[in-house]
Amino acid sequence: MREKLRISVLGLLLLSLAACGGSAKKTLAIGAILPLTGPAASAGDEAYKSLMLAVEEANASQRLAPYTLEVVVRDDVSDPKQAVSSAKDLASNPAVLGVIAHFNSGCYMPASRVYHENGLPAITPAASNPSITQQGFPEIHRIVPTDQVQGEAVGKFIAKRGVKRLAIIHDKTQYGEPLAGMVRASAEQSGVKVISYDGIQVGDKDFRALLTSLRSKNPEAVFFGGLYDEGGLIVKQMRELGMTQTFHGPDGIKGKDFIDVAGAAANGAYVSFIGNNADALPSARSLLENYQKRFNKPIENFGPYAYDVAGVFIAVLENLVKRGETPTRAAVLAELGKIRYEGAMGFAEFDERGDNKNRAISFYRVDNGQFVFVEAIGESSS
Repeated sequence: MREKLRISVLGLLLLSLAACGGSAKKTLAIGAILPLTGPAASAGDEAYKSLMLAVEEANASQRLAPYTLEVVVRDDVSDPKQAVSSAKDLASNPAVLGVIAHFNSGCYMPASRVYHENGLPAITPAASNPSITQQGFPEIHRIVPTDQVQGEAVGKFIAKRGVKRLAIIHDKTQYGEPLAGMVRASAEQSGVKVISYDGIQVGDKDFRALLTSLRSKNPEAVFFGGLYDEGGLIVKQMRELGMTQTFHGPDGIKGKDFIDVAGAAANGAYVSFIGNNADALPSARSLLENYQKRFNKPIENFGPYAYDVAGVFIAVLENLVKRGETPTRAAVLAELGKIRYEGAMGFAEFDERGDNKNRAISFYRVDNGQFVFVEAIGESSS
């Protein structure tokens, strides 16, 4: 937490100095609402640090001259009520021209109406529930593939590994439950028999009763739709009960926190990620190196996408400034509908719903406590 606060204060100080040094300079502002505390704090912290790198780079290069770019940051704590409150706060600030909006689908969904009602463009770096962009709100965008895309890919991936009997567990959230349902449909279409489909509560710690019941049904693999804490405990308790079935999880558990919770039991688990494999992309190399150098740890989660969302907003504002147009929310929204941005994770171009046309899904296996790339499913459409 101390490191996070130090970075936040330093980032704002640098931006203030850039805006005020010598003679007053004009500023532009975007917002960022992320889980800086709470159950997804580590992912939110990585996303925040990554987007701030993009902003610092833009200000250092004077891409937006005569403007400098500021970021108004709020913490949604992965709580839908706080997300809506934070969205209203930023929406009421006329200086905020766009928002890097939320990590959790359960937060982005209710907050999306606030953005729509206030004409405030928003792009999420992580929230993947398909329903978010099916509401008909032109302000709402996402840079990652949806869980429809991920679920279809996961079901095929499980079938490809010869699994015939699959048990599915989900966390009853707006993220985990719909995703689990999409995995179920895809797996069954691919010839896999889903022998059980169970929900658990976020925050529960003991899953032994459920797992003992599943063990008697003799599945060949277990898929969990949810986040790292429950996912890590489930696979750990599976191994404690002598269950050797392969464990599969989604992007919500791809991170060091899952391995920390599961311990050695994480080894052998397969995890999907909604997007390209950053380590294999020449376009991501500079970001990965700069992040490691700056924060003394690697990017593990959605940092590259947060970096690219910031990059999209910066490119949109740059286009407006170069054309001599006054940056407004309406102008930013119109430009988002036209832009094709080449970023660290490949291109970003939004379709009529606000979804990115770049839809690759990557798969990893945990070996010796590390996520090792296995393969990607789905081509990036152009």
